[in-house]
Amino acid sequence: MTSPADYAICTEAEDMCRDNVESPYYFYGGRGAYDIRHPYADPTPESYFVDYLNLPSTAAALGVDLNYTLDANNDVYYAFQETGDFIFPNFKEDLEMLLNNSVRVALIYGDADYICNWFGGEAVSLAVNYTYKEEFAASGYTPFMVDGDEYGEVRQYGNFSFLRVYESGHEVPYYQPKASLELFKRVLLHLDVADGTIPVTGNFSTSGDAKATHTNTFWALPSSTSAAAASSSTASATSAAPQIVRRKF
Repeated sequence: MTSPADYAICTEAEDMCRDNVESPYYFYGGRGAYDIRHPYADPTPESYFVDYLNLPSTAAALGVDLNYTLDANNDVYYAFQETGDFIFPNFKEDLEMLLNNSVRVALIYGDADYICNWFGGEAVSLAVNYTYKEEFAASGYTPFMVDGDEYGEVRQYGNFSFLRVYESGHEVPYYQPKASLELFKRVLLHLDVADGTIPVTGNFSTSGDAKATHTNTFWALPSSTSAAAASSSTASATSAAPQIVRRKF
């Protein structure tokens, strides 16, 4: 899929998705791309972490000598857009290659994220065609626990896991830092994601419900968002939506 005709087909499919799936959400909902609990005009997380990363003490601790800048290059974004990169099947194939070579793969989704929502993430996890596809699908959801608190629900079979993190937008470590750090440690140490007490073997499997059934409380947009503000937010969303950085998986 590298000819101009192939790119054109993929771009057309991508445009259909942007125009008919994403745009109505921005235009009519006025909610954020990375956190559906916030208005589009109130992006989260805020950018003050950039100042922290640029402190001399932080740079010294990280061993870096360059300033960190928070920016998205639209030229690069639109170049990808024109090739229909969003539609390419390579991402699923890459996951399949990793899993078939016994590489650990942990898919992590915040359940308040729109642009990489957990429903799509779950669908991807079940669509990955690798050696233990059926065994993974047959594994049930079990609570993701950290120090006695439930932070999400996870399905895992061997090296492959799919985790839905509660009350989290796109940047899961920002919303649930404690749980994110523990998840990172468990994956690196090859322990079960659910509670980190069981060494993972090739046939390790979670048990529980076939579907993730946890329900969150509905979040209305902040009361300070008047009809006029919502209209302005919607207009901003419509014009700015193409510049959103889409982070895959």
